[in-house]
Amino acid sequence: MKEGSIILVGGPASGKTNYIARLWLAFAARKGKLRAKNLPGNIEYVNQAVAHLQSRRFAPRSDKNMDESGRRDFSIEVCGNEGAGEPRSLTVPDITGELWSRAIKTYELPDEWVAALKASSSAILFIRAHSKFNPQPMDWVTAREILQGHEDEDDDDHDDDDDTYGDDEDEDGEPIETAGAPKVTVQGDEEAETVVVTMPPMEAEPGGEQAADGYQSDVVWKRDVLPAQVGFCELLRYLALLLRKRPDGTKPRVAVVVTAWDMLDGGATAASPMQYLENEFPMLAGRIKTPGRLDIELFGMSIVGGNLRGAPNKPFRDSLKGRDLSEVGYTAVMQKGVLVHDPDVTLPLAWALGD
Repeated sequence: MKEGSIILVGGPASGKTNYIARLWLAFAARKGKLRAKNLPGNIEYVNQAVAHLQSRRFAPRSDKNMDESGRRDFSIEVCGNEGAGEPRSLTVPDITGELWSRAIKTYELPDEWVAALKASSSAILFIRAHSKFNPQPMDWVTAREILQGHEDEDDDDHDDDDDTYGDDEDEDGEPIETAGAPKVTVQGDEEAETVVVTMPPMEAEPGGEQAADGYQSDVVWKRDVLPAQVGFCELLRYLALLLRKRPDGTKPRVAVVVTAWDMLDGGATAASPMQYLENEFPMLAGRIKTPGRLDIELFGMSIVGGNLRGAPNKPFRDSLKGRDLSEVGYTAVMQKGVLVHDPDVTLPLAWALGD
C-alpha cells in the first residue's frame, strides 16, 4: 500500500475545517472520485466539525491559542477512481491558520512542520472569498470615500437561536463588537496600531463627526498588515521550496481552492477561479501562471451551496432540514473550457493526490 501525506494550507477562517467536515460526509456516503475504505474513530475534532454542519452551522475557527503539542493529525485509507483505484494510506497533518500567518510575518516555520512539508508532494491552498483576513493594498487615489467610517466595522459571535444564527457574526464567524471603542487586529492575536487619517474637507457622512473646519477624522489604517496576495505568494513559495517531487518524478501538486464560492455575485461565480484571482489578487494570479516547480490547479468550493449565517438566510437553512448534506455543496471547476458546479467535493484532493 502506498503511503503519503497532504498539507492543508491557509490562514485563519480560510475554510480548512469546514472542507474536512464536508469531505467526511462524502467519504461516509461513499460519493465522489476519491473514497475512503473505512473512517478512523479517533478524530473527535472532525466529528465535531461534521456535527456543526449537520446542525446547519459552519464549524467555528480552530482554537487559535492551541500550541503545537495540540496537533490533531489524522490518517485515512483512500482509493481513487471512485473506490476502484489502488489503496493508499493518507495522513493530513493539522497546521493551524495562525501558524501559517506567523510564518508569513516572521519567515519562519517550526522544524517539525518543515519536515512535514518535505515529506509530502501535494497540498491544498485555501483562499476564502470576501474574508476580512484578506487585507487589500491601499489605493490612496481612488479609495477616499471607501475610507469613511471604518471604526464601525463588524466582527461576530454565535447565537443559539436558529432564526437569527449568524446575525451577530461576520462572515468569518467572529463576534461583532457591540460596545466600546473598536479593537483593530491583524491576522492572529496581535493588536495593530490605530492611525487616525485626516481627510480633506468634504460633506459629512451619516454617523460621522465633522469638525468646524470641515475635516473628518474617522478613518483607521491598519499598519504593518501585508496585502493578502503577498501572503498567498509567500505560502506558495514555502510549498515550492519544501514539497518533494511526486513518486513518478513529476512536479509537486498544489490545488488552490477558493472557498465560500457561493458568496460571490453572479458574474464572479460564472467566471473561472482564475478570472476571480485575476480580478481580486492579480499578483497571485501572475505567480500561478508563471512556470515553476509546482503543478497548480484552481477550484472554487461551496460547502453546502449557500450561506448559513444571518436571518435573511434562514429560508436556506430551513431548506437543509432533514437533507443528506453529502448531496449539497459543489466544486466549481473548469471542464473542457466550461465552468461547471460538480457535486463532487473530493475533486481538489483527488487531483492533488494524482487521481
